[in-house]
Amino acid sequence: MGRVTSRALLIVLLMLAGSIGAQAQFDVLPEIRAGVMSHDVSSSTLWDPARIRDANVELLFSIQALDGAMLGEFRPHVGMTVNTAGQESFGYAGLSYTLQLPVLPVFVEASLGAAVHGGPLVAATTPQRFGCAALARVSGSVGIDLLPGASIMATVEHYSDGGLCGMASNGVTNVGVRLGIRF
Repeated sequence: MGRVTSRALLIVLLMLAGSIGAQAQFDVLPEIRAGVMSHDVSSSTLWDPARIRDANVELLFSIQALDGAMLGEFRPHVGMTVNTAGQESFGYAGLSYTLQLPVLPVFVEASLGAAVHGGPLVAATTPQRFGCAALARVSGSVGIDLLPGASIMATVEHYSDGGLCGMASNGVTNVGVRLGIRF
């Protein structure tokens, strides 16, 4: 793992630790997810197998104070999407909202948070995509519970600085498949 990516993960972990209130009790590791993603897809490159260049891992935590208080489930998360082809890798943290559909073993999820990337900030040989290291991250998943405690999901994630860092907004959208294990 590169030096920038390691620092990005440390920053994301610190952001997560700071976002959880002192009063909130949370489980250490109620779910882990891992999978593969197609990097920087568009409508014309969505099904291009050559774009499968990212590995994703995500840890989701449960806030006991919110369990049963809502129709769905709010969970803080921290994760990484690592590119294996020398492009941007991302470390991220945020809050996910998961809604289990009644009767069916299907769920939908939306996430919002912050991220840092390991791509270039000053263009040298690789094109510069972002004007700053801090980004916003949104994602969505649709999944099926395969067994109690095991699921598979299709996920879309988008990273952007919103053009707030002196460059036009050139976001990255990744699409992939992940497996989840609940403890």
